[in-house]
Amino acid sequence: MKRPALTGAALLLAGALFAGSAGAQTIASKLEHMGESSHVQVAGLIARERNGFLALQMELKNTDNEPRRVFWRVKWLDDTGFQVWDEEAWKPLLLQGSARQNVQIAAPTPKARDFRIQLNAEDNALFPSGNTQNP
Repeated sequence: MKRPALTGAALLLAGALFAGSAGAQTIASKLEHMGESSHVQVAGLIARERNGFLALQMELKNTDNEPRRVFWRVKWLDDTGFQVWDEEAWKPLLLQGSARQNVQIAAPTPKARDFRIQLNAEDNALFPSGNTQNP
């Protein structure tokens, strides 16, 4: 059975998932872009509580035909917006041309009730013809 792709309905996060939330939140409200990302997009974002911990699933999409590198991490927040965990290390991900990839992560503490995903997409123009090795 083929799983349906995340569509426009998945672009909104249910406000009930986040304590203190006053309504639906968009993907953009949960992202912090660290630079321009012209070819890598967050196509879907789902959050839910699992065993008392906040769990996330993010779908990344490469809109280019060339492989693109993206670096991401999560800033875990309590229901008042204070950070409740140390800064995470950046996690690298190579998205093949025109590909989509799901990433799942769980909060490291049950104190985390909200989050911000920080994204930094590398400018792959430095790598001609899709060569992702250093020149």
